[in-house]
Amino acid sequence: MSEPFALAAFLARWSAGIRHDLAASDSETLPLAALLALADAEDQRRWAALDLGYADPRGAPWLREAVARRHAGLAADDVLCCAGAQEAASCVLRALLTPDDHAVVVLPLYQPSEQAVTARCAATGISLADDGAWTLDLDRVAAALRPNTRLVLANFPNSPTGASLPRAALDALVALCRRRGLWLVIDEVYRETDPVPAPAVVEVYERGISIDGLSKGYGLPGLRVGWVACRDRALLSRTLAVKNGLSSCLSSASEVLAHVALRRSKSILARTREIGRRNRARLDALLARHSGLFEPEGGHHLAFAFPRYRGGDADVFAAELARDCGLLILPASLWRSPLGPLPVDRVRIGLGHARVASALDVLDLHLATRPIASDAQPASYQAARAAERRLRAPERS
Repeated sequence: MSEPFALAAFLARWSAGIRHDLAASDSETLPLAALLALADAEDQRRWAALDLGYADPRGAPWLREAVARRHAGLAADDVLCCAGAQEAASCVLRALLTPDDHAVVVLPLYQPSEQAVTARCAATGISLADDGAWTLDLDRVAAALRPNTRLVLANFPNSPTGASLPRAALDALVALCRRRGLWLVIDEVYRETDPVPAPAVVEVYERGISIDGLSKGYGLPGLRVGWVACRDRALLSRTLAVKNGLSSCLSSASEVLAHVALRRSKSILARTREIGRRNRARLDALLARHSGLFEPEGGHHLAFAFPRYRGGDADVFAAELARDCGLLILPASLWRSPLGPLPVDRVRIGLGHARVASALDVLDLHLATRPIASDAQPASYQAARAAERRLRAPERS
């Protein structure tokens, strides 16, 4: 039996009383009217003539073509659209793996993706090194391979660490997989919020499989549009057969809106990245003010940060913030895995929304009252408490 989905359970426990959200990993969304205002004449005609019947199970050809254009050398038939990136990942893993196989899983990883592997076959976890850069040790990956190893599964840019896979490391991992004939499946849903993204794995490896979607960098999780990009069309056919047992097709309305977003990706992603950059600067300044409680993070990802908490138990700290401040952050323990060790003294802080600025103000004031002080902490504990109460008071009414 699979372990309960820890992140979902945490959100169910605390979300009802939350007024300040620092847990989200998606980006600032667009209202429907604002997204439609970006549509060109062709998409305006599609929207006006929208048929709400069943759509193409693979995704509309023009939507798959728009996804393919994001990658060098891909065509529409190299793309399979799914109801979100998680469905895409789960379907391709079910299409690839049998009980006789073995997989290598790079940790940390979104728990449902990990369980999509462990429900099918044996797996070995390789944890990113907590060395300041979250390095993937390729020698450990190589040592974990077995004669029946079928694939390597990873998430880069990685949640919750924010780690990217530098081009040299990606090339080395591809070379290892090519020598052994392995599939390399990479969840790339945070690629659009990486300031310097590596190439998508589907672009550099004939057995590379890129999983992506519009929920994170595009800030459009409500559309439920994700995809698999892969050069092996026979595998995509098997993946489609799995998907057909879960969801027959995307919403035709979501297909049109997704096409608008992909066609206008430059402006949408510029907005996303600017919000992330502003919030990253605010957070870095906060962490510097409270260096007695947090280790400077040194990260650069624009969707979230993963600083080390020095003030005690990170789970207790997260529960305290939710209970006492109505503020939600995610403790690192939510990414725990039976496949390998992961740090538990960190918290993930979302950076993608405009509301993050006010939530960081609440966190800043709360930290000022903690027993372990930074040099910039206000001199008076009572003054800080009073300021915190004034900031929260309007939100109670």
